[in-house]
Amino acid sequence: MTLLANRGIATSMPDLASSGISWDRSPGQQAGTGLHASRAVAGGMELSETESSWPVQLIETPHQKLQRSLVQHRAGVPLEQTMSPPQRLRNSRCTDILHSSLEEPLSTYKSLEPLRPRWPSHWRRFHLNDGIRVKDQDTVMVESRDQHIRTKKGLLRESSGCVTYSETHRRKAEIDVMFLAQIVNGGIPGGGHAWTPKKLQHVFAERTGRLGVWKNYEVPLKHFLSLFPKTFEQFGTDMEFVRLRHSLRPQVMDRTEDAMARLACARERGYIEQHPHIEGTVGGHNEELNEVFQAFDEGHPSVPSLSELKNTLRAKTPSLPELRQHRMKVAFKAYSSKPQTR
Repeated sequence: MTLLANRGIATSMPDLASSGISWDRSPGQQAGTGLHASRAVAGGMELSETESSWPVQLIETPHQKLQRSLVQHRAGVPLEQTMSPPQRLRNSRCTDILHSSLEEPLSTYKSLEPLRPRWPSHWRRFHLNDGIRVKDQDTVMVESRDQHIRTKKGLLRESSGCVTYSETHRRKAEIDVMFLAQIVNGGIPGGGHAWTPKKLQHVFAERTGRLGVWKNYEVPLKHFLSLFPKTFEQFGTDMEFVRLRHSLRPQVMDRTEDAMARLACARERGYIEQHPHIEGTVGGHNEELNEVFQAFDEGHPSVPSLSELKNTLRAKTPSLPELRQHRMKVAFKAYSSKPQTR
């Protein structure tokens, strides 16, 4: 290629190594090239490299499009796949699949199931209909446990659906929350009276050398801290300050499994519900009362004006798009019918 490049021929030859270049020899372009050549020959001038070569048109291949999507993102890690690695490998391999999240090799005649830690006696390795079942240790399925139902003996905690999350993401969140609790327990740099999410993000990056799981997976830090109501307490008009709820215990007081369940429900609903909703009460976010309040505003003769009640019971946590578009591998699926209590 060096000899051809010196002679001016290499620029007019196709580069087969590049996957995004193709020659487009349309009749109009060929005619235009011949016209330029005839003019150059008639004028007694030599053909230049640009005029003697065919026009090159760049076409983006699917592989290049995928690489560009992995590069163009706001966080510091590549985009995650929706399915787990064993599930993706089942579509491309016919041999046994070996992965760190599997307890045994996954063959074609075996079925892959998520891990259910709250139902240890529900799982059997061999099933008459499903055959041999293999657990995916990185994919965890639990109940949401997001409702409280009043009974004669007290409140009964129930679930409106099931939550599936990645065990790897849960462990990353648990490690970062432990560091956040230790940082908030220390002194505030700059002589401030309280920690702010922006200052907490800066100090965390200085001490640990990484951005944090909330930054990598595009979850705002203010909403990430609200996933742990027993550990952190947010206050202020717009929840712009944060402190430890128990200053004598600088550790994670919440279960990270519950935090992942709250984040999964927030992806479906658009807001974070820190505590289970009690049946028959008005929560912080209740859009079903808007029609009732609208009837009160119209001023019917039989309905009294309840403007004060309307202002106090309005939804104070609007639906946020950031909670629906984050990249944490969590998902919520509502039950089609109410399941039996286990």
